[in-house]
Amino acid sequence: MPRKRPAPLVPPPTKLPSRKRARKVTTLFHKLTCQRDEAVARNDVQAIEKLNEQLEQMGGRKEYQRASQVNTSFHSTSKWVLGHLSRNGWLYGIREEDGSSASTRNRSKTQQRRPTQILEVGAINTELLDAAEAKQDDNSSTTKYRLKVRAIDLHSMHPQIEQADFLTMDHELFDVIVCSMVINCITTPTQRGELLARLYHFVRPGGLVFLTLPKTCLQLSRYIDASYFEKLIKAVGLEIVETKSSPKIAFYICQRKIGSSSIKYDPKLSQVRVLHHGRKFRNDFAVLLTQESAMGSSLIPVSDLKAKDDDK
Repeated sequence: MPRKRPAPLVPPPTKLPSRKRARKVTTLFHKLTCQRDEAVARNDVQAIEKLNEQLEQMGGRKEYQRASQVNTSFHSTSKWVLGHLSRNGWLYGIREEDGSSASTRNRSKTQQRRPTQILEVGAINTELLDAAEAKQDDNSSTTKYRLKVRAIDLHSMHPQIEQADFLTMDHELFDVIVCSMVINCITTPTQRGELLARLYHFVRPGGLVFLTLPKTCLQLSRYIDASYFEKLIKAVGLEIVETKSSPKIAFYICQRKIGSSSIKYDPKLSQVRVLHHGRKFRNDFAVLLTQESAMGSSLIPVSDLKAKDDDK
């Protein structure tokens, strides 16, 4: 007799999931992908097959991305980013002569400014791309803001979102990097450290990084808390200039200071240490920062990339 197929881990998708279901889907997806990576590391073929089957039953990455769209609709990172850029004038470009933000009182002098260059890592919607293309009015050919947005995701859901891996992409500099709910999706502590380090190396001096992650990663983990996570942010060379939180999400605005000193690497940050004991701390979220990641040793210098382009 053929083996009976197990019941789905979550109900099969019909329409866009509810907020409650979306949370269940994203939590389960992270759990299964982490377990699968652990199985791959120990070469456990049977466990890998079982976990792949469970991921398929829940709808896989496609259903996870649908759920993520629901979650971001309640906490729009794009509105938060655009609001901050509006307050400091960066919506209207950056002055070429000194790299400072545009004055909101001189918005008409666009020839003195270049577009603010934004990289959105793990883009789940096109809100920032749409803002960059928005017109001043229905009859105008002039854009409302001076933004140049590059949106990437490991598995793109939209033709305007480039399918690319931030952890392996060639080095490039941006004025603003938006990295919302991405670090918690990365399954290994070392790659999470690589992500943090790349945020520093890919943003221009004076530039901003907008970073968010679930508060459960900082409140229920055995290996990390908010204080330690902020220590990691500072260790890669970023300065935290603003924080806020919702009941579920921690928000950080960080800056790479102009003329900041070289990174001073602390070898202790490459070790996993248990900070909290007890049944409450059931989360395994951890971040390891290697010296290679912190110093950007694996990155191709921007000057080398330009030379490579000139040779083509």
